Amino acid sequence: MKHLLLLLFLFLSSSGLSAGNKVLFEIGQQDNSAAEFALYPDNYNSFLANFGGEKSFYVGYSTADKHWPYVLPGPLDNWAGGGYWAGFHPRHFPSVFFNLDKTSAEGECYLTFFFTGAHNSNPIKIRVEINGNRFEEDLNGENSGELLTNKEDGKAKEIKIQFPASWLTTGMNKIQLGTIKGTWAIFDCIRLETPANMQLGKASSSLIRSVEAAPFEYQKENGERMQPVLVDMNQFDCSRELIFRVEGSQPVSRIIEVGESIQEILMPAAKTTGKQETLKFTIQDGKDIVYKGEIIRSRQPLHSYSDDVDLLMGTGNSRWMFKPGPSLPLSMVQIAPDNQDEIWKAGYEYTIENIMGFNHFSDWTMTGFLMQPTCGVLQLNPGREDFPDEGYRSRIDKASEKAEIGRYSVYMTDTKIKAEITSTRRAALQRYIFPAREDARILIDMFTPNEYPHNLVNAHITKVNDAEIEGYATYYNAFTGYTLEQSYTLYFVLQFSKPFESMGGWVNEGVKPVTGYIPGWNRNHEFDTPAEISQNIDEIEGKGDVGIFLNYKTAEGEEVLVRSGVSLVDMAGARNNLKQELADPFGWDFEKVVNNARSVWNEYLGRIDIETDDYLQKKKFYTNLYRALAAKATWSDVDGRFVDEDERIRQLEKPGDCIVSGEYWNTFWNNQQLFNLITPEISSQWARSAIQLYQNSGWFNTDPAGIEHTGVMVAMHPISQILGAWQSGIRDFDMHVAYDGLKKMMLTPPQKYEGGGTVGVENLVPYMEYGYIPAGKGTVSNTMEYAYDDWCLGQMASLLGKEDDFKFFDKRSDNWYNLFDAESGFIRPKDEHGKWIEPFDPYHTPGFTEGNAFNYSWFVPHNPEKLIRMVGKQRFIDRLDKAMEQSAHANFNAAGDNFSAFPINHGNETSMEVAYLFNWAGAPHLTQKWIRAIQEQYYGTTPYDAYPGDEDLGQMSSWFVMSAIGLFQMEGGCSEKPFYELASPRYPKITIRLDGKYNRGETFVIEAPNASKENKYIQSVTLNGKPINGFKISQEEVLKGGKIIIEMGKDAKVLHP
Repeated sequence: MKHLLLLLFLFLSSSGLSAGNKVLFEIGQQDNSAAEFALYPDNYNSFLANFGGEKSFYVGYSTADKHWPYVLPGPLDNWAGGGYWAGFHPRHFPSVFFNLDKTSAEGECYLTFFFTGAHNSNPIKIRVEINGNRFEEDLNGENSGELLTNKEDGKAKEIKIQFPASWLTTGMNKIQLGTIKGTWAIFDCIRLETPANMQLGKASSSLIRSVEAAPFEYQKENGERMQPVLVDMNQFDCSRELIFRVEGSQPVSRIIEVGESIQEILMPAAKTTGKQETLKFTIQDGKDIVYKGEIIRSRQPLHSYSDDVDLLMGTGNSRWMFKPGPSLPLSMVQIAPDNQDEIWKAGYEYTIENIMGFNHFSDWTMTGFLMQPTCGVLQLNPGREDFPDEGYRSRIDKASEKAEIGRYSVYMTDTKIKAEITSTRRAALQRYIFPAREDARILIDMFTPNEYPHNLVNAHITKVNDAEIEGYATYYNAFTGYTLEQSYTLYFVLQFSKPFESMGGWVNEGVKPVTGYIPGWNRNHEFDTPAEISQNIDEIEGKGDVGIFLNYKTAEGEEVLVRSGVSLVDMAGARNNLKQELADPFGWDFEKVVNNARSVWNEYLGRIDIETDDYLQKKKFYTNLYRALAAKATWSDVDGRFVDEDERIRQLEKPGDCIVSGEYWNTFWNNQQLFNLITPEISSQWARSAIQLYQNSGWFNTDPAGIEHTGVMVAMHPISQILGAWQSGIRDFDMHVAYDGLKKMMLTPPQKYEGGGTVGVENLVPYMEYGYIPAGKGTVSNTMEYAYDDWCLGQMASLLGKEDDFKFFDKRSDNWYNLFDAESGFIRPKDEHGKWIEPFDPYHTPGFTEGNAFNYSWFVPHNPEKLIRMVGKQRFIDRLDKAMEQSAHANFNAAGDNFSAFPINHGNETSMEVAYLFNWAGAPHLTQKWIRAIQEQYYGTTPYDAYPGDEDLGQMSSWFVMSAIGLFQMEGGCSEKPFYELASPRYPKITIRLDGKYNRGETFVIEAPNASKENKYIQSVTLNGKPINGFKISQEEVLKGGKIIIEMGKDAKVLHP
């Protein structure tokens, strides 16, 4: 992408045509009114569902009243997707596409954006790109919020951009715009003036953005290789039957549904390597040719599942676990670029076009040393994200940024350095390509911004020789708002392919340590005292802020590679991790490390094979599957050693075991059931890890990040994880030990832990005393969570033949009903005397974790039948269906955290089951309808819209994968005879590889003839040839292997009483 300094004028009034030019097109009319645009006059709350993300307008077909909104939101507009839970600062970048039959190499063009007005609350910065050439300009808003609903007159604004006509090309052209700072502006008109000889081409309802041969080939069962032609397109308004023709191949006729897609049109692969063929390619709609062009066919490598993963997808408006760096499942090292200041959800943000370096860790509350190749004036602090010149940050060429399995690479424009990173589970390899410089250096900063404030207690770094350093750093963080006291020492070894000239360093012990929780923190690393800089040193030690820099003289294009190994145990552990995982097997071969990562991931991703002609759907599915499996970390070394909650070095007994980090809150609706189905070995490791930590400290952990008792979130959902794994046939752990510990957790009051933090179930004492948690004595919604845990523990007791325990916990699992208000049909807070709290508002009455009474009124995963019966079936269906209708306007993400307007917030853990409840209420067609709506609306495919909300360690991704294959488990697979619930499989054929593990079959095939975006309703079901009535199928039958056929169609099959 080019960054060009060209003339850009901001006018306050309109101007006439330039000499020799014509108006090529206009969107809207320049009349100081937005009346002709979609959503006018005040339906901005429907912006997300209709225009969020990167929507398209096709000049010559699209119309302003259908395809272009009257308002352009900014990242500070909560109604456009922002909020504490919904996600910070979403950006939307609509595009205008236009096809040119004739262009001009001479002359100037003028692109003008007329606005009726703009909001005056914050400075507005608008970005415009014309075929990749960028402009940015401020817009000074002068209107109040009344203009958003057109209740006041606007104060007109205008942005006019002059650019050379040569930027426009024959064929498809693209103008993209978006507000990157501030708030909204209201459109009046968009006008493009060009030289008079330019001519628009014909447009249709099928926007063909690009057509190109894929960089891979498929191989059929008979050995024949086929190369796909990828047709990136948008179908407007209604489905069309299109005919795709590749020269020399049979035409392909296909129904194209409304929306975005990348159609795969297969052609025979080239026969010989090194030869290119130019082939004609056309797309026809009836008698009309909607596209005519050429593609290049040449021999390509065979496709692998890794090719379908886009690591930049969802990295905007998301949380730190969506850094685009390479990692493996259950990795300690999750090295990735960092670019944000210290703020909640910080880490990497796609829309920030600079980076401060590469941080080795991405797990919750954990920070690691950051490395940045640089040159020029020595800078010791990264500087703020909006002011990269303040520190050692560098701007990047966004077009050069690539993030794929096994590799992240980027070109830093300020320093002219290309950086590439790859990794194994506990080691990383980086490759820096420098310009010719006398002052090149590699910075290692031990104290950098993180999601939470933290302190560097002590650091010590030693030069072993001119090509190796080692060190350690001790960090402390008790400032999350939870009871966690995160204290750990990070040991590291760095080895360099080229010896450095010298080592320097800095210490700033004047940095004030954090001493308590900071509400609403938004900090950067600017300090009151200057650092002490030392040159030509062999070691350095200090606290507060510490780092080193390694000095180099480099030739143009010279490569310097860095190998790193880390450990939380000791220096020997860091060395051994580096030696065993990277140095011995791969040496300095960067590509071998990349290929190893791809090989590992191909095996995991290949456990679910989907068949679809839409490559965009493949990217969406496999990126979600990758995210689901990549999020959790490990904190044990390759030899099985780890430091426990009492800071003692421990040893895992079973080779290949590891300590698994990651929270449990409501993961029975996503992570747990996905892992039990396709990665049973990870479920086993997760269960054994939890049991091992219990045996060490005497308490189960809610998220052993850094192997501490974190006290994060609520309840004791390790019960469902361990029981769900057991019920899935994963039984290579001691269930008796697990039960004893989990029973203790559900009967023993919480307490402070000597090794730091607290242990136990937070509000267990009032829960046991009252049978519910009264308002004022804890979090009311924990009643619902604990009741589910009680049910799971009762099921576990029954399995082990502990009948008295079963009766006790099974009875207690009905405690949720103590808060059920039959009159309103809601879960409602009571006081300690059993009286309802007044006044009551299901959306705003406090007492509910990251939600409200409305959200938790659906939360009875172990007994939905009773819940529906108590609410009343029709009231239950009508209320939930209305809530889904409302929430669809915000893509099910509660924009602006407005839970009363958008009651179903799929962007957090509290509402991930609700669409499946229609199954239980006798309305499975509504489950199928709304599951598909969430799949299509909540989950996007761009960096900006793939994962709104709080994704939380692969939970949203896991939910998508399970829903897309059409399976779900309301109770987490924890019942005596677990079953899957059917919903709406997205693809015509899905093959799940079971591979005979844990006494399972080889494959389970889901055939869903006609399944598509629109064909979402189940017509009939047969399992292994036998008809299925109802929505349940036995988990045992699935795990044995076999085939289910789910006929899909457009028309709902409504069950009548």
